[in-house]
Amino acid sequence: MPPGHGIRWSEHHQVPEARVVLFDFLNTLDERTFGGLTPYDELTSPAELAGWLSARDLVPPGTNADATDFRIALRLREVLRDCADANRTRESPPEDAMAELGRELPLRAVVGDDGGVGLRPVQDGVRGALARLLADAVRASIDGTWARIKMCAADNCRNVFYDHSKPRNGRWCASSGCGNRMKTRSYRRRRQERG
Repeated sequence: MPPGHGIRWSEHHQVPEARVVLFDFLNTLDERTFGGLTPYDELTSPAELAGWLSARDLVPPGTNADATDFRIALRLREVLRDCADANRTRESPPEDAMAELGRELPLRAVVGDDGGVGLRPVQDGVRGALARLLADAVRASIDGTWARIKMCAADNCRNVFYDHSKPRNGRWCASSGCGNRMKTRSYRRRRQERG
């Protein structure tokens, strides 16, 4: 892993425990390019995907992922990151892509021991684990935590962060970092335009 990477973003952003795995999945792609950083992807092969899922107890150790599992995982991450970006911009999330994922990672409604209704993956293995991540995003939408999962507005960051602001209007993963850089860049651009 390159220097500057390997941060557990769920701890850094103080994400609610129920959303930690989902949040960390979204940040397996680190697109930061400021301060000498280069983009880094934790999931570059089916084996890395299986290892990541196993390390989070979503699949048993030794589980193998195939090329289709890997393609679906990358698509799931892409769509959920697009949804996190839509939370910040307040644009419509990609409905067609979500419907496609629903077909590839089917879920079923179940009644729990407590009488509550939940979602469970139809499939086992890697696809079942990916469906659990999708179900977690659905649960987050229902309980209101999903609206706080956003993508940083800084084009040289795009880190997914948890918006703790009361009005839920956060734009940057850190106001003192990305927010300050973006405001300074905007200020300099305006000064240059004025001559």
